[in-house]
Amino acid sequence: MIAVTVAAVLVAGGGAVYATGAYDQWRDGQALEEGCGGLVDAAEMMSALGAERVSGKDTGGGGCRAFDPSGTKASVTVSVQRGPDAESVVVNADRILAHDRAGLLVPVGGGRPALVSAGSGSEPYATAFLACGKGADDDLVLSLTAVRDRPVGSLQERRDGIAALVTRALERAAEEHHCALPDVTGTKSVPPGAFEKLKKPGEATGTCRGTESAAYETEADGAAPIEQCILAGADGKQTFRVAAYYGPYPNAPRHDPLRSPYDYVGTSGSNDGTSWTTATCPIGNALYTLEPLLPHATVSERERTALRVFATESAERHGCGTPAPADRR
Repeated sequence: MIAVTVAAVLVAGGGAVYATGAYDQWRDGQALEEGCGGLVDAAEMMSALGAERVSGKDTGGGGCRAFDPSGTKASVTVSVQRGPDAESVVVNADRILAHDRAGLLVPVGGGRPALVSAGSGSEPYATAFLACGKGADDDLVLSLTAVRDRPVGSLQERRDGIAALVTRALERAAEEHHCALPDVTGTKSVPPGAFEKLKKPGEATGTCRGTESAAYETEADGAAPIEQCILAGADGKQTFRVAAYYGPYPNAPRHDPLRSPYDYVGTSGSNDGTSWTTATCPIGNALYTLEPLLPHATVSERERTALRVFATESAERHGCGTPAPADRR
C-alpha cells in the first residue's frame, strides 16, 4: 500500500514537473553536461545568443555542440584540438582573415589568449590558443562558432557574451588537457571601441601605434595570438591590413585560397601588393603580413614602414626576436 502511494506521488509529482517545464530543464542540463562536460554554460549561452533552452551533444575529439531544443536557431559548436596544424585554423580561415572591420577578431584582454569576432552578425566566431606541454604537438587550439537567434543587447554586450563563452570553454579545455592557464585580470569583457574610430596619423596608441597612418585599431595585447591594424586613407576608406599571427595561426593566411602561391614563402617577401616578414618566437615562428583591402593597391614606403613598425612592436610584446628585414621590391 505504501509503495502504491509513493508511486502515485511520483506520478503526480512528475505531472507537476512536466507542467512547470522543470523536467525539460533537468533533461537539458543532463544532456549539456554529458555532451559538453562544462565547455558551455547554459546561462551564458542564453544571454549571449538568445536561446530559450540549452541542450548538448558530444561531437567527438573533445568538442561538442550546444543547441536550443525549443526551436530557436541558437547554437554553439566548440572544437578542441592539439598540435601546430589544428584543422580548425584552416577551416575557419575566412573568419580569421575577415576584411570588414565589423568581422575582425578582437582580443578578449586581461591576459587571456583568446579572440572574438567584433561584428554584430548572426554567426559570431571565437578562437583561443594555449601553449601547453613540452612542444608544439601539445599546444591547445580552441575554435568556437555560434549562431544567434536574434540580436541581444548592444554591440559591446554581444562581444562580451561571446568572450564569456570562449573563456569558459578555454578554462574547461585547459583543465581537461592539463594545460596551465596564464594569470588573468579583470572580468570577461572585451576592451571597448575596437576598430570603430578612425585615428588620424600619429593618434594611434594601440595596435597601429607608430604606423604614422590614418588607421582603425584595437588595444595592443601581448597575450593575443593574433593582432591587427587597419590602415586607411584620410577619408576613412580601408586600404591595407597589417596583421601578426602566432602559434598555429600563420596557417590561416597561408591556406587562403585567394592568395598567390608565392605569398608568405621564406623569412620575408613582397608580391603584388602583399608584403610579409617573420620572427622567431618562444612558440615557433610568427608571421607578419601587409595585405591590400582595395583592388590593385600599390604598396608605398608608408605601408612598408607601417609593417616594419607594427611587426617590431608586436614581436616585442610577444617575447619574439627582431622580425626579418622586409623585402623592398
